[in-house]
Amino acid sequence: MTLPAIGELLALDGVAVRFGDRWVLDGIDLRIEPGSPLGIAGPSGAGKTVLCAVLAGVVPPSRGEVRYGDVPMGEARPSVGLILQNHGLLSGLTAAENVAFPLQARALDRATAIERTAAALDAVGLTEQKDRPVDELSGGQRQRVGVARALAGEPAVLVADEPTAELDPDNRQRVLDLLLAHAARGNLVVIASDDPEVIAACNPVVHLLQGSIVRTSSSAS
Repeated sequence: MTLPAIGELLALDGVAVRFGDRWVLDGIDLRIEPGSPLGIAGPSGAGKTVLCAVLAGVVPPSRGEVRYGDVPMGEARPSVGLILQNHGLLSGLTAAENVAFPLQARALDRATAIERTAAALDAVGLTEQKDRPVDELSGGQRQRVGVARALAGEPAVLVADEPTAELDPDNRQRVLDLLLAHAARGNLVVIASDDPEVIAACNPVVHLLQGSIVRTSSSAS
């Protein structure tokens, strides 16, 4: 069996982010290897969401550099999937339309977009809800639509900010298994979570406090 190609290293060197007069991240040095999910832990307000946004290329550093392989992130432009804490779904559209929208924006052919959308919704257990407007779905169902949307793009870099916060135990495990499987295929996966069981599935884990990494742990430590 031919294994998929392993993706590039994602590196942060001296990354800091300033909002107004406040530094929300400061001095972040990080190396993220493909193949095993990196966990981001820390109390509320530690900077987890901002770090996710930087890793996804949504928020540029105020200082420092983010590189994908040997190339600055902005120039490399790898395919990125971002699972947002607030879901970020398009109101008025169905679950399937929300998943398909970014695929269509990439000018993916219709048949492939339909196939990927159906597969992603099935993977998160929402096939029967595919034609329902997302406004009519529960919080947990909307969260799973957000996961399906990110996975359908088959991203080289997948960043998940609290991807299981609204899920019952069975669906939490379902989503976690999908994220771990995406990493195992040689992709870069980052998971920020307050859930100890989710963080325990990651390796390594960086612990944030007041915008800085205070500790890094691994399953071997």
